[in-house]
Amino acid sequence: MQKTWNIPTISCNHCLMSIRRELKFVDGVEYVDGDVQSKTVVVAYTNEAALDRARAALAEAGYAPVN
Repeated sequence: MQKTWNIPTISCNHCLMSIRRELKFVDGVEYVDGDVQSKTVVVAYTNEAALDRARAALAEAGYAPVN
């Protein structure tokens, strides 16, 4: 499964690196990619619990998804 999130606090490639680092060890997250210009992140995940954990990790790191 895959989810695309809008994250308005993304402003540079360093933000994307931080997001990837935050989600790297979230159980059930398989892949993370992002785009600075569109302020989006694509997350591939195995189940809804993994998606919830990823959302919580991003919010805690200051990159809360708005959708």
